[in-house]
Amino acid sequence: MIRLNLMSFSRPLNVTEFIPALSTYSVEEPFSLDDFRGAVSHYFDENPLFSKCHLIERQFEDPEEFPISSFQGVVLDEYPNYYDGFLLMSVTYKSNPKIQGIFTAFPMSMQDGYRCFRFHQALMSTMKTGKDQFRIAETIAELQLQTADLDQYLPEKKPFVDEDDAPRIMPWELRETVEPGLKIGPHLDMVKAEFLRRSSGNLLVMKNASYASDLHFGNHLMYLIVPSEVVARSSGAQIRDYYKAQAVETEKAIALLETPEELVTAGEAVMPGIISHPRRFGVNNYGDVSRYDGSDFCPTKGTLLKYQWHMPYAVSRGAATEGSGMHMTYTLNGKAHHFLTQRR
Repeated sequence: MIRLNLMSFSRPLNVTEFIPALSTYSVEEPFSLDDFRGAVSHYFDENPLFSKCHLIERQFEDPEEFPISSFQGVVLDEYPNYYDGFLLMSVTYKSNPKIQGIFTAFPMSMQDGYRCFRFHQALMSTMKTGKDQFRIAETIAELQLQTADLDQYLPEKKPFVDEDDAPRIMPWELRETVEPGLKIGPHLDMVKAEFLRRSSGNLLVMKNASYASDLHFGNHLMYLIVPSEVVARSSGAQIRDYYKAQAVETEKAIALLETPEELVTAGEAVMPGIISHPRRFGVNNYGDVSRYDGSDFCPTKGTLLKYQWHMPYAVSRGAATEGSGMHMTYTLNGKAHHFLTQRR
């Protein structure tokens, strides 16, 4: 899955294909850049995909000054500095020194939104404990993963930004809501209602292929299409069963790919295959992430309050077209946090 995703985006990789994400924490006192530097060094131990990052800190007056709609601007401003790695930013606020953010921008082909989330939580855990919570080298050894050939799949990255590469403002607005958490069936019933209201043509389910894995690197995202006729006749639970069956078949097909040539061909077909399905309504649901909120040890040093992200411009720009959209969700301590795109 990692090898396939490494081949799924354009080469060279450009600024429209980086995914921005922010985790916000309640802290005893903000961690320093040295704390960040020491913690992230563990992430690079035998990591086959990343060997460095561009580490910076930014301070805003208050959280409202750094909303999710402005993330793309940060990516553009900092892109020349991290094109050969990824961006890692410590975020603090003058109005409240008791909260701190971890902001990242990873290449989408190399990391997905859920893996960004797990990276943030492992980094915070490492800073809190002073011990490696990424366990990259240890996990590779435990799973007997063969990573020596991954460098041949790594995308070359474009070291500059063209004027038309990406806008600073996304072509849609986000409506954020917080509601009681729902099981997947009722959740998809809600998604179905929005899908039908927009007269969408295809439900695009973005599903992580390995939630249970302790691997803190590598894009495991699968793109699964549920046609409108299936959505219309199905309950939320039936929609889930449909795309889960499709995921099994997708995994079987990927398992048959052996040579680099086969992976290149399959990877290059992923994005065109998605685009060939018009009027797409994307769904990205991380489920209940409460076990990663940091309250299990040293909670005063850092407890997760909120996670915000949006798909890279290369993926999410389609959400602004007629009949399309995107619905992103995670559940934290019994509350579902929803992010729904609205056409401008």
